[in-house]
Amino acid sequence: MTPPLPLPEGTHRLRVRYCETDQMGVAHHGSYIDWFEEARTEWLRARGKTYRRMEEEGCLLQVVEVQAQYLRSTRYDDLLAIRTSVVERRNASITLAYEVFLAETGELAATGTTRLACVDRGGRLRRLPPELAE
Repeated sequence: MTPPLPLPEGTHRLRVRYCETDQMGVAHHGSYIDWFEEARTEWLRARGKTYRRMEEEGCLLQVVEVQAQYLRSTRYDDLLAIRTSVVERRNASITLAYEVFLAETGELAATGTTRLACVDRGGRLRRLPPELAE
């Protein structure tokens, strides 16, 4: 087996789990949205902020738009690497892009974006916290 390719800092790795696949062993399209969320959570953690802490501080990130493009199938037990980057920042929202790679070959399997609005517990828009606004 070929060792996984080295990937840039901020890239989250995960394996396709059996429960995320269909009868043919191919990852279900909805799993990618979950993987984007997991990668986003780790991207935040790497910046010194956790979702839990943000919510304790009264800042909730509400997904208001999601997009995914599937370029090749991923299968049960594939090691994936998901690179997360900022596409756009506004006062109360942030848009993140995701690139899903097969970690062992570096082949791009999917891309996507999420736009997240920062809201308070009452659902009112509020400014992004400094860790996300910079």
